[in-house]
Amino acid sequence: MNSALWLAIPVGMVVGICVGLGGTSGAFLIPTLVFVFGEKQLRAQGTALLIALLPVWIGPLLPYWRSGNVNWKLGLVLSCGIAVGGYFGAQWAQHLPVDIVRKCFAVMLITVALRMLLQR
Repeated sequence: MNSALWLAIPVGMVVGICVGLGGTSGAFLIPTLVFVFGEKQLRAQGTALLIALLPVWIGPLLPYWRSGNVNWKLGLVLSCGIAVGGYFGAQWAQHLPVDIVRKCFAVMLITVALRMLLQR
């Protein structure tokens, strides 16, 4: 990975643009960590969580907030559920075969993409 570390800033900017346009960090960041930086699935997921922990998403949040497009109450309450559920999901992922974790992640992405594509 160190040989590709010079790519981190420009690739991060592209992922950031995708997130700012409405993508989720996991939908773009985890595949980027796997395919561009050669990280294994679980390490990519853990690294994505580290990035989510940092206040890097304040940049994309600000334009949405300024335009009145943030539901603070829903977002903060949902975050509590995500924190608890995410802990248990992450514990579970450590004990599953990595192929199962990767395939579940791929099915989730395909399902969400198809639903959005076919939604009227």
